[in-house]
Amino acid sequence: MIRSSFIYVVWNALIAALILRSPSSADAAPLGKSITPAFLGKKKTYTPLLFFKVPKGTMDECDKMEKIIKSLEKENKIQVQRLDIMRDRAARKLYEKLVEGNLRSPFPLLYHRESLQRVYGLADEDLVRSWTKGRLLPEQSEEEETEVTVLGGEEGEDAPMDMEMDMDELEMEMDAELTPMQRRGKEAMKRRMEEGRKKE
Repeated sequence: MIRSSFIYVVWNALIAALILRSPSSADAAPLGKSITPAFLGKKKTYTPLLFFKVPKGTMDECDKMEKIIKSLEKENKIQVQRLDIMRDRAARKLYEKLVEGNLRSPFPLLYHRESLQRVYGLADEDLVRSWTKGRLLPEQSEEEETEVTVLGGEEGEDAPMDMEMDMDELEMEMDAELTPMQRRGKEAMKRRMEEGRKKE
């Protein structure tokens, strides 16, 4: 019993000495490398810049945007956090939340947390540079949007041209997703609005 507790104390002291050993000491690891475990070493730093992407080789637009971002990271000494929506469920949920309500949202997406600026699809380097600095970006009109990329579709397939739904169809589709309580609340709001119109 005493021997096992002695071994336990010695073992813990040895581990603590290895973890706390600084690379500047005389018996440091070769080439200044520390032997601290990887999970203790590197902490993630905050960056306001998010890049929603898919794995390399899956989509040409993402690969081209990756090159642009890497060059800007070297040039401006910034860091862009990459979120792979096909490999990370939390990244996928965040992406869906950011593009919620936007019927035409090309992929990839660049998002600036502090300025709330979004860059959809493949953009030129000047626009991405402005985005990294948090500058006000020009509004993207529907004429400038060239195509919508649908994830999971075949390469030969084209997106249907009749994606433009009128407001009634969109409202019916959104109503189908409501819970019964939400539906009753919406109907009550409509009744109050109609009663308010009748009174005027």
